[in-house]
Parts: sequence; C-alpha cells; structure tokens
Amino acid sequence: MVVLKSKIAKAFKSRKINVFFLFFLLAFIILILTKLSKEYTNTIVLDVKPEGVPEEVIVLNDSTHKLKVTLTTYGFKWFNFYLKTPELTIDFSEDVNKTEDFFIWSTSKGFSNINDQFDKNTKIKSINPDTLKFRYDVNAVKHIPVKVNAELTFSPGYDMLDDIEITPDTIKVIGPASILEELEYLETEDLVLKNVKTAISNTLAIQTESIDDKVKYDFEEVEASAVVERFTEGTLNIPIRVINVPKGIRLKHFPKNVKVSYYTSLEAFKDIGEKDFRVVCDYNDLGENSSYLTPKLAKQPQKVKSTRLHQQKIEFIITE
Repeated sequence: MVVLKSKIAKAFKSRKINVFFLFFLLAFIILILTKLSKEYTNTIVLDVKPEGVPEEVIVLNDSTHKLKVTLTTYGFKWFNFYLKTPELTIDFSEDVNKTEDFFIWSTSKGFSNINDQFDKNTKIKSINPDTLKFRYDVNAVKHIPVKVNAELTFSPGYDMLDDIEITPDTIKVIGPASILEELEYLETEDLVLKNVKTAISNTLAIQTESIDDKVKYDFEEVEASAVVERFTEGTLNIPIRVINVPKGIRLKHFPKNVKVSYYTSLEAFKDIGEKDFRVVCDYNDLGENSSYLTPKLAKQPQKVKSTRLHQQKIEFIITE
C-alpha cells in the first residue's frame, strides 16, 4: 500500500501528467466554445413590464402577464439568458388597444417592439400567447399642498420674518380617487434645528409610509429654505382713533396715544415709522355698561413679526 501511494505521488510530479492535464483542459475549453458558438432554438418564459402607461390609469398586477418566446440564437446568448432572464417591455402608448375594461396587446401590433428588444443575432420563431389583456382602473390626479414639520429654536437676537418656503409647495399625486379624496396635505419628515442664526436650506423627504402604495408622486422630496436675520424690538407712540361714533354724540378719550412695541429685523427696522401703524377703538364694541374702550391694532407693516399694545383699556366720556 505504501509503495502504491509513492508511485502515484511520483506520477503527479512528473511532467507527463502535467502536460496531459493541460491538453485536457484546453480540449475542454475548445469543446465548450464550439458548443456555445452554435445556434440553438429554445423557448423561454419572460415577464412583461408595462411602460408609457397614461397617468390617469393604473394597470392592475396580474401573474398571467408573461410571454413564452421561442428563439433561435447562439449558445453564448442562451448562456446569458440563463444567467439573467431578460424582461420585455410593452409600450402602452403604441402597442395596445384600449377597451372599457382592458388594455389589449397583440403580436400583430406589438411584434416589432418585442423584436427590437433582442439583438440582430437573435431570431424570434414564435410568441405565445398572441394576446395579453391588462385590466386597469381609473386614476385621479390631485395637486396636494406640502406641510413642513419644523421645530426651530433661534440663537438670541435671531429670527425670521417669513415662514419656511417649500419648493415645490404642492405635489401632483396620482392614484385611486377614493384614496386621494382623503388626502388634504402631505407632510415632510421632521426638521429639527437648534440655535439657528444662518439661512435654512434643507432637503426633506415626503412622508408616504402611511399612504397606499398605489399612490404615485411626481416629487418625493422638497427643498425647505428660509432667511434668518438679526432682530430687534422697537416702540412707537401711536394716536388712537375712535371709529363708528353715532351722529349727535361727542366723545373724548384718554389717553390720546398708546405705545406699540414691535419685533422686526434690523434690516427692516430703519424703514418702520408711525405712519405704518393704526390703532382704533370701535364704538360698536361698547357693551351696555362698558366704562372703557378697547384699542385694537388695525394696521401694521408686513415686515413686523409681532406687536404688543402697552395699554388695553381707554377711558372715555360722552359729551352731547
């Protein structure tokens, strides 16, 4: 037994055995290449993918949407097919006819498009079935506003005058009408920023997890932006006007002016003056036993973020 093992070991170490295996490997490779270079005819089952489907409809999934295609092509191509089975596309803008319930594809109308999806060395012998029916449902189209979920805290002395701008601020949504009727707005993922003192510019994903997957969107992300500025507070003494005083009644009020504090950006502060505010007391708001008027801010600049009246009661006397 030991002698036999020794002879086998010597044989493998000899050059004759090495040359034999080299020629054997080369012969095997040549045989495979010869086989792959020949033409073969076979049938392969291919999945079908709709494309060019009109936006107003949705094609319902159906496991019968497959084609058995008999092809003649070289072994190399068949080898590729077995590694990765191709998928055929059907162009709904050209290759189908629409009925009340179905889109209907037929080889008589769509053969050319199928043929173009194979290279010139592949010949289609037959396609079965010769007709496919695609059931569909009608989609609705709706433009839905986007709502940003923002939680912002600013560094001391910083703020923003305008709301966060969303681009796009509405999104075109396509899906079953019964689902879209319930959608009033789309929310973004949370935007949480702390100690903000520079401009805001963030890309936010639309939250779609809780919405039926039959619904499609033309955008899945939006851009959120805002200008952040230094802010300050100002105070002005604004005259009080009493309105809607009936004819025949003379009314005197005190004080004649009220202080109004406002919060705005440093940039806008220099352009704001008394003319930009109007404080009124409405005589019609007086109750039966009222002894004072209530001032209200009837006008303020757009570039003011918040205001505060320093006095809430205005005394008055009626003189006839």
